[in-house]
Amino acid sequence: MSRAKPLREAVKATFYPFALERGFVREKATSLFVPFRRMAGSTVQVFEIQWDKSHRPRFVVNFGEAPSTGVEFFGEHISAGLLNSAQCPVHGRLQRWRGGSMRTWFQTSKPWVETMRTLKWAYTPGEVAAELMASFAELESWWETKQEGPHVNIWRSN
Repeated sequence: MSRAKPLREAVKATFYPFALERGFVREKATSLFVPFRRMAGSTVQVFEIQWDKSHRPRFVVNFGEAPSTGVEFFGEHISAGLLNSAQCPVHGRLQRWRGGSMRTWFQTSKPWVETMRTLKWAYTPGEVAAELMASFAELESWWETKQEGPHVNIWRSN
């Protein structure tokens, strides 16, 4: 059994229904990516949960937004129904805190300071799923106002 299986199951049991309630549709997943999409007026909003490629219990949420008519990506038209977050003109990541290392990903391992404070090495899978759901409000806010917060990193392609 993969070390990430309990975390994957907790996210699937609690976060997937949470996303579906907000109008997202879950699409065909791979072992590393679980994509979701919704139409919001004249835009498509996409995100995918990206799991650690070494099957450690950690993940990050890649997201983006594009016109509902699709985008040109390296000279090819990509329709809104086929877009992934990296193909969106504006895209980014939702993570535990801003930064580029894998320590910023949502994961069961606690930061050292938190470990010292609580005397526990890890969060439960349910605690990580709850942290994701609480942080997702910040992503929803970004889609609405384009204001970056402490859990959102933005990249612009153009």
